[in-house]
Amino acid sequence: TYVAGIQDWGIPVTHFSWKERQDRAALEAKRKPVLEDDIDIIHTGNSRTTLHMVLATRPLARKGRSPKLIAYLGVTGNVTWLSPLSWVRFLNPRIDRIICVAEGVRQYLINVKFLGFKLDPKKVVTIHKGHRLEWYMEQPADLAQFNIPSNAMVVTCASRLRPRKGLTELVRALGKTDPDKLIHVLFLGHEGNKEILEAVAELPHPNRVHFAGYRLDAPSITAASDVFCLPVLRGEGLSRAVIEGMAYGVTPLVTPVGGNTELVIDGECGLVVPAGDESALAAAMEHLYDHPSLRAQYGLAARQRIDRYFRSEDTIRKTLELYREVMSE
Repeated sequence: TYVAGIQDWGIPVTHFSWKERQDRAALEAKRKPVLEDDIDIIHTGNSRTTLHMVLATRPLARKGRSPKLIAYLGVTGNVTWLSPLSWVRFLNPRIDRIICVAEGVRQYLINVKFLGFKLDPKKVVTIHKGHRLEWYMEQPADLAQFNIPSNAMVVTCASRLRPRKGLTELVRALGKTDPDKLIHVLFLGHEGNKEILEAVAELPHPNRVHFAGYRLDAPSITAASDVFCLPVLRGEGLSRAVIEGMAYGVTPLVTPVGGNTELVIDGECGLVVPAGDESALAAAMEHLYDHPSLRAQYGLAARQRIDRYFRSEDTIRKTLELYREVMSE
């Protein structure tokens, strides 16, 4: 769908198939349009394509014909001066700019140091993901399909099944809440792993945890929730799932990792609890359960924050300004 939209705007699209990390035929094929179309800037969207960009333009750089190179970093972690891949990608001196999805990611990157080596902070910039509230217009789903009582407070978590996401900690936190408070946790995107399922089995009320699996109607389910929780422990950027929940007016409950505190102002448009602190997470869920009017207040403030500070127009403007800046050097 994105390719069709780009082509509708008259922008040419070339498809590349990569059989291995350093596919020579694909690298040569990528160099061809760069030369033929006199490309000024190559802007990549993830670490793999950044690697391809650097490798493909290396022969051009030797001849002084390389375009400006702009990379994208979406999460904290995985960049170190001791990693050869990091040297080829984000720590490569040929990279002209690195766009970080959040200031938390930028601060992480400019503080990656080793024996006096560090990135020039001027090369690392923050440009948040842009959104528009009209993108989020799905009608709330009926959560009764998951056997969730209508009077329960539903805490939804949409996430990949990774240890760093803190999903097991969320289950254990639920077990620390007052059983008389009808709090249910709904997971989207997966059906749990052994560790999570064992934690669920140990709960006094295991029927209060639900696994929806991969869903095409995830936005509708999020919209029907009372709280959206991302209890991530490390390695986060600017969570689209959190943004989606906020855009639907759902109270966010997050940890101060990556760009979460740029999205959520604690006590103003949601709650922020220490990463890995199950007791604090349980207390936050109980507090939101006890104060439904506060949930409504936080949800409205969260929606307004996305509309005011995370607009797609700002993302476009800042990106174009960066292009002009790089080209003027």
